Amino acid sequence: MRAQTLVSCIYGELRGYRRLAIRRTVAANERLSREALRDASDVAFRQCVRNAIARFPYYADRVRAHRGSLPGAAEHVRSEELPVWTRRDQREFFSKQERPPDAAYIHQTGGSTGLPIRFHVTRESYEWRTAVTDRAYGWARAEEGRRSVYVWADLATATYAKHLKRRLQRALQRRTYFHALQQFTDAERLACCQLIDRVKPDALVGYSGRLVDIARYVRDHPGVLSWKSPTLVCAAEGLHPSQRPLLEEHLAGDVYLSYGSREFMSVGMECEHHQGYHINSDNVLVEVVDKSGAPLPPGTEGRIVITDLHNPATPFIRYEIGDIGIVAPDEPCPCGRPFPLLKSVEGRTQDVVYTPEGIVSGLYVTWAMWQFDSWVEGYQVVQRTKDRVDIRLLTTAPLTPERLAPVTALLRKELGNTIQIEYERASELERGSTGKIALVVSSVEEER
Repeated sequence: MRAQTLVSCIYGELRGYRRLAIRRTVAANERLSREALRDASDVAFRQCVRNAIARFPYYADRVRAHRGSLPGAAEHVRSEELPVWTRRDQREFFSKQERPPDAAYIHQTGGSTGLPIRFHVTRESYEWRTAVTDRAYGWARAEEGRRSVYVWADLATATYAKHLKRRLQRALQRRTYFHALQQFTDAERLACCQLIDRVKPDALVGYSGRLVDIARYVRDHPGVLSWKSPTLVCAAEGLHPSQRPLLEEHLAGDVYLSYGSREFMSVGMECEHHQGYHINSDNVLVEVVDKSGAPLPPGTEGRIVITDLHNPATPFIRYEIGDIGIVAPDEPCPCGRPFPLLKSVEGRTQDVVYTPEGIVSGLYVTWAMWQFDSWVEGYQVVQRTKDRVDIRLLTTAPLTPERLAPVTALLRKELGNTIQIEYERASELERGSTGKIALVVSSVEEER
């Protein structure tokens, strides 16, 4: 444990967060045998199911409807006997749920699948999430206390006190942030390169699309970046196979892929052997299932469902994240870590919009639509030509010029004034080949 993390853990213990105890457990789990880790995860899963059934009548009704009856107190329930928990289930559940007494936070997804959700998170769950994330990032030498640059969302805080607290925390973590959701012109790309050269980080961490964008800029402007980070962690979005060499040539010596979500934070992470994502199975249970919810054998592509083992405030049990994946064969990784491998994840490749002025990340559309979540329930960008985009909206109210005007104004800050923006109130959104609703559906080809 690095000195900076120890200071943070002592603070967390003084606040009653059990931070040091959880961090020690998470570190010790990396030294367990594969069998011992699997047994511990199974016990946690069964306890999680029993707690959710006892605590939430809505979830108990879903289980009863799926299997015909609720399991007995001592009955061993297999995962395939339980229903898949969908985003629509969570939206309906949350709308009826009173805030649990142990809930510390209300989180919201960005709606990358076109259907944002809200959910409660306990403090202990938050500590588990940050602990397993830091453990996984440590494999890429990007853990707390390592000098790193984050190309990440860096939105303003509500109060000066929170702003000061965040600055102190980042200083302790030795993490410097470059705001990824701002307008990314060549001026911003240059500024990011200058920041990297100034900080000389041990690791770069960021949205995959933004990091690829910077790598392209470095490629096309020789000499603009002199520092090459030893490692780089791609997060929040998928990476096309052709983009890893681009990143390794222009930004970092070794590229690590991470798999996570707003619902769970880190789900899995590559190790130095890059044979798939090591699942943080002491915090989440990951299954790949068929259309009926039955687990699929290793090597077979299917829907990813995830169970949160440490968040009793929300019944994320066999929750369908919206991705397609493949479980790796049940064989040990050369790295020796006990965590099972998810061979691949599909459906999270970076979405971009092409405009006459340049490329705009789909992340900006996500952020923009956050501002209108009181009436926008889902959204999708459809682009057939560079001079026009069609925005499909799932809404709770009819589209009117007055309602759409601020949406257009916000989108134009990135898309520019020359592109035509049209809106359609839709009853459903188009799904890609993976079954996931893409943020951007585009037939415009990339230009170098």
